[in-house]
Amino acid sequence: MFARTMTPASTFRIGDLVEFGRPNGEKTEGKVVRVNAASITIEQTEARGVSRVREAGAKWRVHPSLVRLVGSAGTAAVAAPVTPAPKAARRSEADLIMALRRIEANLSPENLYWDGERSRTEARRAEARLMAERIAVVAELGREPSPRELWGF
Repeated sequence: MFARTMTPASTFRIGDLVEFGRPNGEKTEGKVVRVNAASITIEQTEARGVSRVREAGAKWRVHPSLVRLVGSAGTAAVAAPVTPAPKAARRSEADLIMALRRIEANLSPENLYWDGERSRTEARRAEARLMAERIAVVAELGREPSPRELWGF
């Protein structure tokens, strides 16, 4: 066995600003979203690629040895404090319930797979996007609504 310099995944935390890419390849800046034992999920914060461009916001699962720390989560939190949305911008409870109804309806298998027209990969991406949207709406509502509240039964 040969000795290899590796960065353990435990050195990274969610929210860290990092640079990732092959040693002799293109480097991209991003933010750590998830840390596993064998990989790190990074959301890129800048466009990447020449012939096949990936826009900011794309997620990558990267081996820790290909990631370099640029800024820690602690410094990022100090630099950009989170401010709550003004009350005028918040949606009413009725609007939030309607948004949850739409999301729940779109999560049905018929709507996720477009009656067989959508590939499994596309359906899973749509499901992940809808689940993230659902979590955000429930957080904005401040509670999990009951089925009776959503559907009237």
